[in-house]
Amino acid sequence: MEGPIPSTILRNSVVVATGAWGLVKLEPVLALSPFVLNAAIAIGAVTAIGGTLIAIAQIDTKRSLSYLVSAYMGIIFIAVGAQQTDAALLLVLTHAVAMATLVASCGSIILNNITQDLTQLGGLWSRRPITGLSFVVGALGLIALPPLGGFWAMLELADELWMTRPGVVGLLLLINALSAFSVTRTFGLIFAGDVKPMTVRSPENLWAITLPMTMLAGFVLHVPLILNSLSLLPAWATLNKDLALLLTWSSIFGVSLSAVLYVGNFVKKPVQLPWKPLQDLFAYDFYTPRIYRSSVVGSVDIISRITDWVDRYIVDGLVNLVGLSSIFGGEALKYGNSGQTQFYALTIAVGVVLTALWVSWSYIAHLSITTQIVSLLTGN
Repeated sequence: MEGPIPSTILRNSVVVATGAWGLVKLEPVLALSPFVLNAAIAIGAVTAIGGTLIAIAQIDTKRSLSYLVSAYMGIIFIAVGAQQTDAALLLVLTHAVAMATLVASCGSIILNNITQDLTQLGGLWSRRPITGLSFVVGALGLIALPPLGGFWAMLELADELWMTRPGVVGLLLLINALSAFSVTRTFGLIFAGDVKPMTVRSPENLWAITLPMTMLAGFVLHVPLILNSLSLLPAWATLNKDLALLLTWSSIFGVSLSAVLYVGNFVKKPVQLPWKPLQDLFAYDFYTPRIYRSSVVGSVDIISRITDWVDRYIVDGLVNLVGLSSIFGGEALKYGNSGQTQFYALTIAVGVVLTALWVSWSYIAHLSITTQIVSLLTGN
């Protein structure tokens, strides 16, 4: 997430998509347990809503996009839990190309401006029109706004759940509105508003950066045509028009509300929530890093300290005891060496006798008991 831009694109568009593809392939196994399917939907809903809320509160460009990736992976969890694998795969495709375009356009800005702090950016629309248009295309392709790919993927998933799980459809509408709000906020903080000291000199980037970015934007625009050529788009007669309108209006609502706050000059920036603890909850990622440090990292730290103590004082102590015993024995034996052959021979003979006695002791004891028994029996 915080690495170089190419690695960020791979992480946000390829790596997570590969994981989502693996999850889709595991759907027949998960379907063996209805409890697991419901758990997948619950995990996906919490992840998607939490990811979008956290993304809205981030001031780091790449973190705001990366949390949206987590949110859309949550939607894929919902699709797999609802056994809608076709919609899940369509979401993987449309999300990957749209997010790659967003990350590439933001990366082009970070490369020039040497910052990814959203509070230090602004007023770049007039200076970076190609990058701005690429960002807009990626944002529109990500949310459910027709006729781009994200709309058709979300519509297919919501349509299958329209009759069976209407509550999940409501969650999808909320997640889509929050996602639209988040990407519009990022756009407003980067391209709208006044020029900042970090954005005074910010021309379009080199062709090696701009060309792949525009190619990705072109691919996002052509995704509906590709889906149509593969007969993956619903026919107009079977289209759930009510649901399509709901998805469209949720996108428009999220975009419009965020545009009022972050694109226009109607509200003073930075925008603050009325209740600071709530804003801190979102800004600090629901305090998950602190919980992680105090639980997982803390447990590993305690176990590591115990292991270090055992290794230092018990394992090493035994090894050191053996070493000290060897040194003491060697020091003691050197004073008993006379250098005479007969003394060594006597020592060896005594050792052999003692060893033989020790080995045969059980036999001698058994023989003694046998002799006593025989004496008793014979009366002697």
